[in-house]
Amino acid sequence: MADLPSRDDILKFIAEQTGKVGKREIARAFRLNGSDRIALKRLLREMAAEGLLEGARKSGMRVQGDLPNVCVIRVTGRDAENHLVARAIREGDVMDASDAPLITIVEPGGRGRVNRSAQLVSPGDTALARLARIHKNQYEARIIRKLGGAQPHIIGVIRHRPDGAWVVPVNRQERYEYRAREGADGLEEDTLVKAEKTSAARNANATVKIVEAFGSAASPHAFSLIAIAEQNLPIDFPEAAILEANETKPLTIDTDAIDTDAIDTDAIDTDAIDISARTDLRDIAFVTIDPADARDHDDAVYAEPDTDPDNAGGYIVWVAIADVAAYVTPDSAMDKEARKRGNSVYMPDRVVPMLPERLSNDLCSLREHEDRPCMAVRMQIDAQGKKRAHKFERGLMRSAAKLSYQEAQGIFDAQPGAGSTGLDGILGALWQAYLLMAQARDARAPLIIDKPERRIDMNEQGAITRIYIPPRLEAHRLIEEMMIAANVCAAQTLEKAQVPLLFRVHDAPAPERLHALADFIRPLGERLDLGQPVVPALFNRIMVKAREGEHYPTISEAVLRTQSQAVYTPENIGHFGLNLGRYAHFTSPIRRYADLIVHRALIRALKLGNDGLTDAEIEKLPAIAEAVSATERRAMIAERTATDRYLSAFMSDQIGECFRGQISGVSRAGLFIKLDDTGADGLVPISRLGAERFFVDDDKLSLIGGTTGTVFRIGQLVEIRLMEATPLQGRLLFSLEDYTSFPNAKGRKIRRGPATSKRPHTSKRRKTSRKTGRRK
Repeated sequence: MADLPSRDDILKFIAEQTGKVGKREIARAFRLNGSDRIALKRLLREMAAEGLLEGARKSGMRVQGDLPNVCVIRVTGRDAENHLVARAIREGDVMDASDAPLITIVEPGGRGRVNRSAQLVSPGDTALARLARIHKNQYEARIIRKLGGAQPHIIGVIRHRPDGAWVVPVNRQERYEYRAREGADGLEEDTLVKAEKTSAARNANATVKIVEAFGSAASPHAFSLIAIAEQNLPIDFPEAAILEANETKPLTIDTDAIDTDAIDTDAIDTDAIDISARTDLRDIAFVTIDPADARDHDDAVYAEPDTDPDNAGGYIVWVAIADVAAYVTPDSAMDKEARKRGNSVYMPDRVVPMLPERLSNDLCSLREHEDRPCMAVRMQIDAQGKKRAHKFERGLMRSAAKLSYQEAQGIFDAQPGAGSTGLDGILGALWQAYLLMAQARDARAPLIIDKPERRIDMNEQGAITRIYIPPRLEAHRLIEEMMIAANVCAAQTLEKAQVPLLFRVHDAPAPERLHALADFIRPLGERLDLGQPVVPALFNRIMVKAREGEHYPTISEAVLRTQSQAVYTPENIGHFGLNLGRYAHFTSPIRRYADLIVHRALIRALKLGNDGLTDAEIEKLPAIAEAVSATERRAMIAERTATDRYLSAFMSDQIGECFRGQISGVSRAGLFIKLDDTGADGLVPISRLGAERFFVDDDKLSLIGGTTGTVFRIGQLVEIRLMEATPLQGRLLFSLEDYTSFPNAKGRKIRRGPATSKRPHTSKRRKTSRKTGRRK
């Protein structure tokens, strides 16, 4: 009979293993057989009773305090390598960071299609994860599913009461107010604060510790500050990044020393930038076309008729992009901060930039009549608008003119002739090239998106002065089409060179969403042929057919909700919405980190300098893709919530007035309404629909009355009355004003009768047999 291992031996063995450990593994390790295994089983049972071990047969045993193979985690931030890190949650609280095991979230496995099961968590999210121990106190986690976005902190305002200071959350999802146990001394009423929860209570006894104060909630810019704090957006740049930006030298050139073919490198301040591989493009009359209030200009365009006899009727189109990679080098202080931020965030009253202002508004901005380093692509377009060839150059350019979209459109509308000179001639050639490219776009048939964007004008005091939908100009479409073409060229070049990059991918709609859409639009008189190939034209035909009908807003919204979300990934699956086989973001490196990665990849692939994509960056591409996809969603949430609060404040003096809008969503809480004029979002609570019981259908596109069969569908036009506005929460509450003609579940329009609280039967009632006593 072999000697049984001691308790310490067993604990040491389990602690050293990284996989599942059970009785069988322990027996094998200590060479136990027969009756020895019975004794081992008894010993392990005793150790579990003593609290030395825990676990189960399926998940394996672990030392008390070790983490299970599957557990709930909360994402707490990122490490120095930009990987997401997390802590385990036990009994409702995150483990104390001082001694908690370190959990690093790794990219989900699999190639090809985007792995959607991971749902790409962000800091503050909770998730169910499968853990694998890699060292004694370190684990790797693979996300099984996201559980929620509950933040470990709250944003609220101080309220002083007889029993002490309280924090009233501004997040509408927080149900309770919190007693401030620490940090409230000296804070005035209505001070905006950030607080950490100090108890697991989910009731009126919950407590918090105040960790930061932002100023008065009555400040005109408080709503953006709330959104920034809620999403943990970094505002201030680290001192190292600011110092690095301030020490960055502009490109200085003796223009007399430069001929049309080359740049005299002796005339350059080589400490500022490496120009050895650059092409002089300053004789090309590039123009920038941006919003009238734009402060940075990261793209410029130019076009001219192609003189190649083999391309009669074609054009040469140039797209030049600010060469941010020349100033922001891999692993520099500015690079690390840009990767952390991921992108710039645009709010009604401010911009939270990805790069320090020294770069974003100065050195990297393609200013009018100033020399700037650039990455440019020359595209040869044929008479049908299709690209025949392209070539990238790392060059030096000088913008000939800075135009707003409105100014450019005015020149386009004047239709300058072929003999025009100056700015008219430049824009005339751009316009003709665009008309050809638009033909190719229409033949490609990308997805039609009919979702107007509203602009908010504000004064210096932070008050809204105007909300409007700017006209969609052909000047917008021209720039959009040329940027898309440049992005395609970048993806094609890198794929051909076999240099890794971040693709911008958009997956086709999931089959279950297609079936839900087909079922939803059938009662509205439209049909989705599920037997056809799933391409954008399938949805476009529905949109075009429905455009003149009364249900167009409903169908348009339903089609939009059917689509997947675009993300960044090193694995290419194409871009469904644009109907493109390969696509990357190349045109906005000032405000998107993914574009900077693509620039570096091009520099590496085409040997355009020594500051291209590094081997270390290539290894991190999956993590970078996950990070920038997450920061993009974070920015969208911050922008939306800030706008919601400003709109709520704007409408707070219009209580009792009526508005028109459309149903933008349905839930058990009621109807979500988007107003036509301002785009403000609000809720018609379920309680304001009467006593009738309403139920959300399976596809979450309709709310159906249990008694009358009244149907509220997304996209339906409604008239509502504003009942309440709470700006700090960004909330608007409405009541329905027009009940007259909502259809029932069978598609017949009915006049809504008196409400009832009777719940509908979900199945036919079965009678009981008098003879047998059994139900028939």
